[in-house]
Amino acid sequence: MKMISRAFMISAALAASTRGRNGVSAFAVLGRLRPSSAAGASSFAGKALPAAVAPRSSPVAAFTCADGSRGSRDAMGMLFSNPFKKKEVDYEELEGGAEEAARAALKGEVPSKSEAGHDIATFAGGCFWGLELAFQRVPGVVATSVGYTQGAVEKPTYGEVCSGSTGHTEAVQVYYNPSEVSFEELCGVFFGRINPTQVNGQGGDRGTQYRTGVYPHTKGQSDVALKVVDGLRGNYKQPIATEIEGAKVYWPAELYHQQYLPKGGPNGMAQNAEKGATETIRCYR
Repeated sequence: MKMISRAFMISAALAASTRGRNGVSAFAVLGRLRPSSAAGASSFAGKALPAAVAPRSSPVAAFTCADGSRGSRDAMGMLFSNPFKKKEVDYEELEGGAEEAARAALKGEVPSKSEAGHDIATFAGGCFWGLELAFQRVPGVVATSVGYTQGAVEKPTYGEVCSGSTGHTEAVQVYYNPSEVSFEELCGVFFGRINPTQVNGQGGDRGTQYRTGVYPHTKGQSDVALKVVDGLRGNYKQPIATEIEGAKVYWPAELYHQQYLPKGGPNGMAQNAEKGATETIRCYR
């Protein structure tokens, strides 16, 4: 009964998060998966992977951050966008998974296990608010945080990432118990929420900071991610734009971004983060 209940709750979370891109459900994705190989060493993180997806090209001259602020990759725009001293992220005020992720980032580490021994997975799916809530609802996920990854600048802030100048993408990091939920199932939740063919954005959120990606921490995760992408190719007319590359240092975002939607979101209406919740996730209304 426990296994049936867990499977039902994961399926419910999948169904609630699925957007129905091109009529393909996340269940169809999971149905194509086969057991993956054992996870590799944590030293895998950050290594280059086979070219499985379209490169991040098509530079965007200007784009809008989720809070309405504007960003630009133009050099003059960057020169005058922040004339005062950078306001850094206060990592000491973070809690839970974000606090732990900050400790790792400040040491330049890319762990594959949490301090409590849980597996770590990192995904980028456009604006990180909604994707985090989707993962919070999955049984077996023990902690989540939002942040910035795959970039070249240390201690990036939201404003800097929105400018497109740091190379980071908005990401969600997930701590999970693999005996309760597999990485394959997490990939199903992820691809059920995104349009994997959209380059440098999701929906109306445009810019390299909104590009989508799966960032494996182990070879086992890499094998699964590549298999999932291969299974998706025949479902879309356009090429898959979701990048698959080894995880790099993940910098947690500012405190106000963490668990943003369950805390009230943009309209002050808290959204349900309970395991198995099926309510529609609303990011901007």
